[in-house]
Amino acid sequence: MVTVRGNALIGSDLTFVQGVSIQIDGEGTIINISKERKPTKYVLPSSYVIIPGFINGHTHVGDAFLKDQTYGLNLEDAVGPNGIKHTKLRTSSREEKIKSIKNSLELLVQNGYTSFIDFREEGIEGIELLKDELERYSIRGIILGRQTKKDTLEDIIKVSDGLGIRDIFSVTQDDLKLIAKLKENNSSKLVAIHASESEEIIAESISKYGKRDIEIIGNYKSFDYIVHANYSKEEELKLLSKNKINIICCPISSLYNGLKFPPLELISKNKILLGLGTDNVLFCNPDPFRLMAFTLYNARSNNQNLSPKEVLKSVTVNPGLIVKKKIGQLEVGYSGDLIAIDLESNNLNFSKDAYSAITMRADQTDICLQMYKGKVIKWKDQK
Repeated sequence: MVTVRGNALIGSDLTFVQGVSIQIDGEGTIINISKERKPTKYVLPSSYVIIPGFINGHTHVGDAFLKDQTYGLNLEDAVGPNGIKHTKLRTSSREEKIKSIKNSLELLVQNGYTSFIDFREEGIEGIELLKDELERYSIRGIILGRQTKKDTLEDIIKVSDGLGIRDIFSVTQDDLKLIAKLKENNSSKLVAIHASESEEIIAESISKYGKRDIEIIGNYKSFDYIVHANYSKEEELKLLSKNKINIICCPISSLYNGLKFPPLELISKNKILLGLGTDNVLFCNPDPFRLMAFTLYNARSNNQNLSPKEVLKSVTVNPGLIVKKKIGQLEVGYSGDLIAIDLESNNLNFSKDAYSAITMRADQTDICLQMYKGKVIKWKDQK
């Protein structure tokens, strides 16, 4: 049992509340939030604010060993089936892959992430490799696998948290029917897919199927969410909203690859839950602070109205809701994953708005306390 007392952003709306005590039981679950001043060694200074641990809505943690080797290439040459990434994965040893995953996990933890959602390549072997490494790190990995020639969709869904499908071209009509059946029989499992990522993908979808990829996917209620949606139209977003399919966008990786900045305001206006992810580590480091600032700056540059609080929710509250897990909020019944930010650090001092300060000025050096399931990962003030 552990109690942390201080100012905090509470609940699904991240409401700023002063002087709260957050009690976490031995299983790592928040069991009480109150104004009661319970004795605890974790009494935080008034300049600190406790927030939910960050959730990275979309990653590929296995490709860190290719950092910066794809800049200037098109998507197909970078991450397509015969591109640099998958060629490297096919020719790398287990030891090389483990080193790459370790680097990604260490970056995630040091930057304040307490959960991440990974599209895992290489079938069951890739899933088990990540599971083995996760045992050594204080972070929750939600693993979405994909089928291979050897491993079927049924095989993958048994050993993972669900399916992370590469794109509309990697599944057949029979596959889509099977996915719907698997989802019906395994409602807690997640089903997600990359969609509307590039104009080339959309053009190929129209050429092959007579429809844009996002339109095809939007008609299948078995999908929990799509990733990217850079080129989505309002009528497509209305279809997703109708079928309760949410969206995780990756603005940094999209612009790294010369693609369009996603229509974040339009996504939110259509009552679709918006999450943010950093995508492939080969494109950019998994850094929530850089992701939030980048998103806000580019939203404004693209005449999109997005508030700092909305963006903070997109890396905490919303991804938790999208994956239907008790994470991403400081709320009773949720996992005791949290970080505390010092609002009087050199980065943040003089700012008059906590949400703006955290999303546009903070970095990982401003994290003074970090907990995963109630266990301390970092405590700057430890005596």
